[in-house]
Formats: sequence, C-alpha cells, structure tokens
Amino acid sequence: MLIVFSQLFLFAAAIILTDAIEYSCTDYHKGYCVIENVTAESMNQATFPPDKLLLIQNSTFPTFGASQFLRLPNVENLMIHHLKIEQLDLKGCERVTMLFASYNHISNLSAIDALPLRSLHLYQNLLTNVSALKALTELEQLYLNDNLLEVLTIDVFARMKSLKILTLHRNKLVAIDTVKSISLPSLESMFLQHNSLAHLDTALWRMPALQKLDLSDNALGFLFTFLEEFPSLTDFELHTNKWNCAWLHKMIERMDLRAIRHSQKDRSCEGTLFGDICCVAEASQPDPMMLLISRTGVVDDLQDQLGDQRQKVEQLEEAHRKQTYKYDDLKRKIDKIEEWCQKEL
Repeated sequence: MLIVFSQLFLFAAAIILTDAIEYSCTDYHKGYCVIENVTAESMNQATFPPDKLLLIQNSTFPTFGASQFLRLPNVENLMIHHLKIEQLDLKGCERVTMLFASYNHISNLSAIDALPLRSLHLYQNLLTNVSALKALTELEQLYLNDNLLEVLTIDVFARMKSLKILTLHRNKLVAIDTVKSISLPSLESMFLQHNSLAHLDTALWRMPALQKLDLSDNALGFLFTFLEEFPSLTDFELHTNKWNCAWLHKMIERMDLRAIRHSQKDRSCEGTLFGDICCVAEASQPDPMMLLISRTGVVDDLQDQLGDQRQKVEQLEEAHRKQTYKYDDLKRKIDKIEEWCQKEL
C-alpha cells in the first residue's frame, strides 16, 4: 500500500512539474522583454525572465492583480496593453514604478497605500470611478483620458504632491467637484478637452506650477475666475466652447497681459470671433449667487488657513514663554552661584 501511495505521489508531482512553464523573451521592443501567450492559469505556476522591463502580449487576463504581480518580482516597468483586463488590483506591485494598462476593458480598479508607482497609464478603458487612485501618493504622471468618467471629485488627486501630468480628455465629464481647497504644487500640464463641461469653478485649486491647461471642446460659457490660481500658466486652449462674449473679452485681455498663448482657433463660428475664439453675446454668464458661493468658498479656505497660522503663532508664543521661563530660571541659578562665590571670597 505504501508503495502504491508513493507512486501516486510521484505521479502527481510529475504532473505539477510538467504544468510549470518557464517563459522567455520572444523579442525585445524598446528595451522591453516581450512575453507571449500567457494565461491566468499558467501564470500561477510560471517563472519569468529577470528583466526589469516586461511586455505581455497576445494574452488574456479578465483580472490582473496581486497573484500576477507576485510572479513578477523583478519587474519595475510593466506593459499590459490589449489583454482584455476587466479588473485591475494594484495590490502586490510593490516594485513597479511604471505601469501601462491601456487599451483594456478595465471598469473596476483598486489600490493600496505606499505603492511606488510614479507613472500610470489607464487610457482607453471603461472607468467610471477612479476614487481608488487616491492611495497612489507617489504618482508623477497619470493618464485617464478616453474613459467613461462623468462626474469627478478633484480631491481624489489631493495627496499626489509630485503629480506633473494629468490627462482627463475624451471622457464624458459634465462636472468636476471641489469639496475643499486642493493643492497640487508640482502639476505642470492638465488636459480636459473633449468633455461636456458646462461649468468649472477652479477658485479653490492651488496649482502654482501649472503651465498648460486645455479646456477646448466643452460647453463652457464662462469660468468663475480669471486663472489667478495658475500663476505659471503659459498655454491655455479654450476654443470650441460656448463662451459669453463679455466674459471672453475680459479673459483675452488678461491673457494678453500675462502673455498666455492659445495656439488653436475656432474654424467656424455662428457668433463673434474674438482673438480667433468664438463667443455668443447671449451665452450664459456668471450668476451673481453662484459667484457669491464660489467666493464664499475662497473666503472659508482663507479663514481656515488664517486659523492654522494663528494656531502656529500661539504654539510659537507658548514655546517662547517656556524658553523665557527656562532662561530666567537659569539666570536666577547663575546669580545665586555668583552670590555664593562672592561670599566665599
């Protein structure tokens, strides 16, 4: 009986070893080791080359997550385009700094804190919610264009203090909400063109490094501010909207004063061309009540900042009082020592 059991065990082990696959690079593309014909089943038993740059193609993964990332312990730059991925779980990619997961069917996304991802490409997917991305605080480049986003809360990006590029064009955005003041000190380029935005309030956005902003091909009639929150802006695309002429006139004047460029023009216009940008005299204009609400938000933000500064001042004053007390106490002790010394003399 023992002999039979041993034989069965060896037979099962042989099957497992036979099922194990050792993948090798079939080609190299722009420095990436190309791996082909990988399946979700085979990957659990497979071994991969030690290359840091890996491209998987001609494969299908309904879900790509921790179990897959764990099989690629050496990979830092991973390209998983065109794999029909529906669910992407970033847990497990503790070494990956650049991930290309575009041209998939991703509609479900999850992530965890403390991941090293610096560049994430998720364009050409089916995303309607990207709130999970708030965990990725090390991102420098985030590509979310060509998805299905309709309403976005920009606070999702609030912890991405190193973010330089953010692409959101060709979604279905009708609103970008700002719950509270958001600071993105490193953001240099933001792309929002080809959406359905009718209103945009950037009063609580703090983006001192932003150089390029594209709002073209939307349904905007005005902005609540004149871009004071973007002191470094040099390129601003605003063609193909429904601008109010009075508002646009003031905007173009301010752009000229700051030498802010717009390279694209409106080719056709049923209203009035001003600075090569089309506007309509009767187009929607800022509602005084909405402007008041927007300004109230700015005032509330300034009051919060003032409150923080007051607290810091109070902390400094308290620290100063403690130091003064210590100094006075030390001085009293020194005076006593000097008095004692003089008596002894």
